[in-house]
Amino acid sequence: MSVAAIAAVTALVAGGVTAGLIALLHVLQPEYDPSWRMISEYSLGRYGWVMRVAFVTMAISPAAMCVALWPFGGAWTLGLAVVALGALGAAFIDSDPIMTSRAEATPVGRAHTLLGLVCLAGFPPAALLAGIGVAPALGWTLAIASVVPLAGLVWFLLAAAPAHGPGGSPEIRMGWPDRFCLLAYLAWVVLAAVSVLSAV
Repeated sequence: MSVAAIAAVTALVAGGVTAGLIALLHVLQPEYDPSWRMISEYSLGRYGWVMRVAFVTMAISPAAMCVALWPFGGAWTLGLAVVALGALGAAFIDSDPIMTSRAEATPVGRAHTLLGLVCLAGFPPAALLAGIGVAPALGWTLAIASVVPLAGLVWFLLAAAPAHGPGGSPEIRMGWPDRFCLLAYLAWVVLAAVSVLSAV
């Protein structure tokens, strides 16, 4: 099995573990209403270690996809590695509770927000660039499919806009778009992995 194929399988497994762990957290911590609470907040609860593992596997998935796509797109795929760094950092730096206003945010919470933005806002352009870079070898499917993660990001930004400054609340429903973004990103990774495995 080639390095690209091994990396593609690794990305698939890591993405599956990420989705499974976060689904499990919805059961373990039902007090976190998914309609308005961010998945990052699971790291603050009793089962915070599960969310930390999920962040690590979330980082492994795009990093492995970068390796898998490298033979087909070279430096065009590096954005996926940058996204992975954001997720990896978030594994070890806790978020503030969502109700925390910007004025009351802790330095650690601000760092988590920045890392989260690298991951959340960085994935759609990284996926688009990777899709463009691999298009001569794998076709335009990945570039076109990057529209779905981008749509998820736009939905999240529109939903989160009222939280700017005052912090989150049950009236600001940014939990579902946050989860949609994660699923859209992982779905893109699955599509990319299948494309690589079909080509090697």
